[in-house]
Amino acid sequence: MPRKKIYRVYILAFIFTLHIALSAYANSTFLSQIIGEKYVGVLYTIASIITLMLLSNTSLILKYFGNRKLILIFIMINMMSLATLIVSSNPVYISMAFIAFMVTNTLVLFCVDIFIEHFGTPNTIGRTRGIYLTITNLGWICSPLISSFLITKEGGYRAIYILAFIMTIVMSLGMFVYVKKFKDKVYQKTPFLKVYKFLKTNRHIRAIAFINFILQFFFAIMVVYIPLYLHAHIGLAWNKLGIIFTIMLIPFILLGIPTGILIDKYHVRKRLLITIGLLIMIVSTILISQFTTSSIVFWAIILFMTRVGAALVETTSEIYFFTHVREEDAYLLSIFRDMTPIAYIIAPILASLFLLIFPFKYLFLGLGIFVIIGLYYVTQLKHRHHAIGIPDQNK
Repeated sequence: MPRKKIYRVYILAFIFTLHIALSAYANSTFLSQIIGEKYVGVLYTIASIITLMLLSNTSLILKYFGNRKLILIFIMINMMSLATLIVSSNPVYISMAFIAFMVTNTLVLFCVDIFIEHFGTPNTIGRTRGIYLTITNLGWICSPLISSFLITKEGGYRAIYILAFIMTIVMSLGMFVYVKKFKDKVYQKTPFLKVYKFLKTNRHIRAIAFINFILQFFFAIMVVYIPLYLHAHIGLAWNKLGIIFTIMLIPFILLGIPTGILIDKYHVRKRLLITIGLLIMIVSTILISQFTTSSIVFWAIILFMTRVGAALVETTSEIYFFTHVREEDAYLLSIFRDMTPIAYIIAPILASLFLLIFPFKYLFLGLGIFVIIGLYYVTQLKHRHHAIGIPDQNK
């Protein structure tokens, strides 16, 4: 039964991820038409700050609502925000709705993480996370062609939000049907000082969190600024971008499960895989800044390589992290997931400042150099298989 339930969660995760991915690479260009290009990063930053505040209190919120009820609340808010993006033309309402949409996207996936941990088994963490990432990344790989078709043929950007709205309905119905009963663990609420001391003592958990931050920073720059760069500066139309982004995301499908098998079955060192992934990210990202060609083939290949590296780092770092934590340690999961909103706070601010000084293309040179920092944190990781956590002081 647990295996059947985890497959159902996989399906729901795919639907919700597709709903996120449909608009991910179009949000920045849509918002730039409503509020102006220079304010787009501000909305991402505000959304990330709110997300970070909520993730920091997840143990308390989960204790009060429970994971199943909480995910349904977040889905309902997400649905209402999409409805506003569809029907409104008011910049203020659109901005507020977009912020709510971005916040709840992260929080729903946080709740999904808890379901995956609950229904999975400790001795197959690599395969469990590999399958999960592969299935959710299917949503990402399906989305660019669908989005580009909707933008060019079916009424523009709002058509994307209409389809995403329909998917939130499917997701909520799936939660009612497939996850009828869920017994929550006792989620530990740990004071900040204890968390700080824990991270100071367990530097490998701190290191994997920083590696995740670097990865999410990379994604934040790519998701927000690559579409703007290729569309507005290189001059590629959305039908071409749909093809490029689809090819770009293929590595997430190809590498997720094999990476999990390499770790579980063949005991390939996680540090080695993360190092290889980072090196590929560094070289391919720096190359973006060196060319201004409008060739679809070139951009498809170079962006494909950036995601080969990112897929290796993402899958391996997820496996490393979930090898070392327990389901009830929501505070540790929130620390790991905090890296996404923190990255989306810092990345747009730094990018905006960077673009005041340097040409747009050199943003990716700076990004490639920044990723080099990840190689330092790899040296702090260690090989360990049993879960850890801050000791429960009530036991």
